[in-house]
Amino acid sequence: MKIAVYCGANSGADPAFLQAASKVGAWIAARGDTLIYGGGKLGLMGAVAQSALDHGGDVIGIMPQVLADRGLAMPALTHLEVVADMGTRKAKMIEMADADLALPGGPGTLEEITEAISFSRIGLNASPTILFDQNGYYQPLKQMYQTAVDQGFFDQDAFDNVLFSDDLTAISTFIANYQPLGVRQYH
Repeated sequence: MKIAVYCGANSGADPAFLQAASKVGAWIAARGDTLIYGGGKLGLMGAVAQSALDHGGDVIGIMPQVLADRGLAMPALTHLEVVADMGTRKAKMIEMADADLALPGGPGTLEEITEAISFSRIGLNASPTILFDQNGYYQPLKQMYQTAVDQGFFDQDAFDNVLFSDDLTAISTFIANYQPLGVRQYH
């Protein structure tokens, strides 16, 4: 299985975020899965990739040319694919992934995981989507999605098909039992 991990190129204010990234990288390797991520060497990106590599996992980085030109690529990846731009990177990661997981991150991470969730609802992404909720990081987003459900902008079944958790056992179970949504019906 290929697990796409979206996360910050920064480490965050709390050392627990870096620890979570390392834990997720080790978990992916221990499962025998392949990490697909943004290819960077800094922050949570670098931590998740280094941990997966350190634990014998395969790691594929997908990085836009502009970031590769800045020297941000993680060395010694199993494979680094340099693509034209961020849009191509996002599309490639969703296409390759069997599961999508977001560790904490900023606007780029939120954009990427939101696209994975949105694409699930319209039938363009059949992969389970997980927000790794370290220290309750994603609780405000969970509340925003609940507000969208309550106000009629997001379907309850689509909301229920997204996992907010930092429990790797629960995440493994969610992935194993995941059933993609049908294509959204418009009324």
